[in-house]
Amino acid sequence: MARLSVFSSSFLWLLLFFNVCKGKDWCLVSPSVPESEMKTYLIEGCARLDCSAIKPGGDCYEPNLIKSHLNYALSNYYRKTNECPAIAIKTLTDPSYGKCKYP
Repeated sequence: MARLSVFSSSFLWLLLFFNVCKGKDWCLVSPSVPESEMKTYLIEGCARLDCSAIKPGGDCYEPNLIKSHLNYALSNYYRKTNECPAIAIKTLTDPSYGKCKYP
C-alpha cells in the first residue's frame, strides 16, 4: 500500500512538472494588489503588448473589470517573456472562459 502511495505522489509531481514545462501555467494578479496599482500595470502592459482581446468587442472584454483585463495582460506578458511580475502568481488552472482564450 505504501508503494502505491509513493508511486501516486511521484506521478502527480511528474504530471505537474510536465504541465509547467509545456506552458500549461498562467500568470494572474495576486489578490492583495490594490486596484489603483492594477490600473498602472494594465496601462503599461498594454502599451507594449497586443491587448485587442480585452478592448471593447474583444473576446476577453467581458467582464469589463480591471482585474480580469490585467489577468489577461499578465498571462500574455508571461507567455512572451517567461516572466511573471512580482504583483502576480502562477497558476496551473486555465483562466480561459467562453470565447476568451488566455495565452
